[in-house]
Amino acid sequence: MSFSLSFAHNSSLDLNSSNSTSSLHFSNVEFRISGTSNVRDWDIVSDTLGGIISFGPAFTNPHDNYDNPSGWLEQVLLYIPNHSLESGNTIMNQTMNKSLKSETHDILEYKMSHVEEILAVNDTTMRSFLVNGVVGAAGALNELTHKVHVRQLSEESFQIFGDFSMKMTDLDIEPPTFMRGALTTAVAITVDYKFTITFKQ
Repeated sequence: MSFSLSFAHNSSLDLNSSNSTSSLHFSNVEFRISGTSNVRDWDIVSDTLGGIISFGPAFTNPHDNYDNPSGWLEQVLLYIPNHSLESGNTIMNQTMNKSLKSETHDILEYKMSHVEEILAVNDTTMRSFLVNGVVGAAGALNELTHKVHVRQLSEESFQIFGDFSMKMTDLDIEPPTFMRGALTTAVAITVDYKFTITFKQ
């Protein structure tokens, strides 16, 4: 089962896919980057998401493929346009876009490398996975391992959600400062996401 949208942005990852014969509709997108500073906590949010997701045969025939990690998730390629990121503060938005080098690298991107492990869940409509992937921003890449949860809402719709932590410096981004250094941001950030995908022929 394959879902796709085309990529038309400055990407650091190989986002080409030979498995893109069907379309995918993203909805209910909630993406948040959270951090802290010496003054207050802060959030950057977006409700825009595009990409390619391919489910393996386990989603239609779990009894034969349950123990095969690659049988569940075959491909995940996602991107968020930098211009959709919003902090609620004009100066912070400008500083964020400068740090992300938005003029030459206009997206945040993610590519799953492989599923490492199938995690046990109690809900029969939900599957959880430990996956390895690569995050890209500002022309730099960072590999990480994190959990992904997939809940089946209907035959054609799925909710995907999860979170992970990393450091800005993992992407060669120096924590920005404001008010001539009076406000300094911490290096650690948390990313959490939730969105619904609907398969359309």
